[in-house]
Amino acid sequence: MDNCLVLPNKPPPGIQDEVSMSVPASIAPPVASSSLRAIHRRTAATLISALAAPMTLATLALAVAAVSTCVSPLGGSAWAASRTMVARPAAKAPAAPSSAPAAGQPDAAVEKIAAVVNDEIISTTDVDARVDLALLSSGLPDTPDSRGRLVAQVLRGLIDERLQMQEAKKLDIKVSDHEVDEAIGRIADQNKMNRAQLEQLFADRRIPLSTLKAQGRAALLWNKVVIRKLRPSIEIGDDEVDAVVKRIQANAGKSEYLVAEIFLSVDKPDQDEEVHRLADRLAEQISKGANFAAVARQFSQAAGANNGGDLGWIQAGQLPADLDTALQNLQPGQMSRPIHGFTGYTLLYVRDRRTIMAGNPADSKLTLAQIVLPVTADTPEVMQRAKAAEISRTVQGCDAFRAQAKTLGSAQSGDLGVVRAGDLPERLGALGLALPIGKPSEPLVQPSGVVVLMVCDRVLPVNGAPDRAAISEELGGERMDMLQRRYMRDLRQAAYIDQRM
Repeated sequence: MDNCLVLPNKPPPGIQDEVSMSVPASIAPPVASSSLRAIHRRTAATLISALAAPMTLATLALAVAAVSTCVSPLGGSAWAASRTMVARPAAKAPAAPSSAPAAGQPDAAVEKIAAVVNDEIISTTDVDARVDLALLSSGLPDTPDSRGRLVAQVLRGLIDERLQMQEAKKLDIKVSDHEVDEAIGRIADQNKMNRAQLEQLFADRRIPLSTLKAQGRAALLWNKVVIRKLRPSIEIGDDEVDAVVKRIQANAGKSEYLVAEIFLSVDKPDQDEEVHRLADRLAEQISKGANFAAVARQFSQAAGANNGGDLGWIQAGQLPADLDTALQNLQPGQMSRPIHGFTGYTLLYVRDRRTIMAGNPADSKLTLAQIVLPVTADTPEVMQRAKAAEISRTVQGCDAFRAQAKTLGSAQSGDLGVVRAGDLPERLGALGLALPIGKPSEPLVQPSGVVVLMVCDRVLPVNGAPDRAAISEELGGERMDMLQRRYMRDLRQAAYIDQRM
């Protein structure tokens, strides 16, 4: 096993400022954290199906994968148009909890308030326990520097989580102890542990198991809130699916990338520097060997966080321009530096690369033309190679190439018609598949002389039609991502939040 504990979907934390204050330890609320927050560019179908997904100890976010009975798979035809959400009025500040210890109570019995969220308190003990959990699950080193950089991020996650739990309570949505225990048992099973071994692991690291339980309960509650409030308002039309199918077909033969991401949101301008430092720190640790998927599960605020940051297969041009440029410069196994976008910082990791909808390359149909420069006593090879090199440098496009072939007057020059790539000699077949359309090849020495080849058209074999149901799920997920971000934004704006750490 790696140096990290793997669970599904660790809550995505945020960033805030720091202050502090004392409060009796007895009023500290349970630890919790936001696991389905700030979702972007990933499908809610993945989020929801994660409820039934296997759990591993690489990211302590059991919540989303815990109980498959909470929801059913998304499907465009099953979504019914429903209501839209209206933000509630801003909450009034509740009476501040007393920070003084009870009469006769020793100072050692008090602890500090990290934040007040409406009428509930998040204590510094809550924050410390969640930082421990973040370090364990992500594999980051437990150093003062790492802990210091995580505090603000973890606190923001706890604040969002508390807002989500309060919203669930208002809607009378509940998660039973059995659901949480079932999820923890599944986590142990997926990591080839029994329940006692999992509990011992937490005991060895001095992390209360209640921290994991609280995190999981909060995430399950928020997932149920999102399904009840947002899913009925999502409907995907056939015209939307048709547009995606056409785009996929138009891109057949081009590259697509299997991508994972870590996204860190910047909600306010004064958070930018802190978030940037965290992004740099995560990139540094991953480059030193920390597992990208584990770090993504623990820190990413994207919907794919529970799935190791997975974005699935992404085509060129599908992401925003800044991300797309970085993506096309990455090879499988490479990670970008932090990319500063409009809403935050992103790290991209390319897991694989393939050709879209491509079948057997040998079945590709190539429309070819060639110029043959015969080698004779009067036109030795060195002369013809120089002339062929000049053609390769100066002639662009099939019309110009064909005109040049006629001018040179060689009987073997001109169109070769449509040829199956697999029927050509191996070297020429590979060249025909790789050569850009309308660009001359480098000079090739053949028995007939020195040859310059050009591909005027190339039709790649199609390996099946796009899955319309999967496309509908993807579009529905993107819609739910957007609605969920708005939902969370409205909860923050309507809440009384007093951050003191």
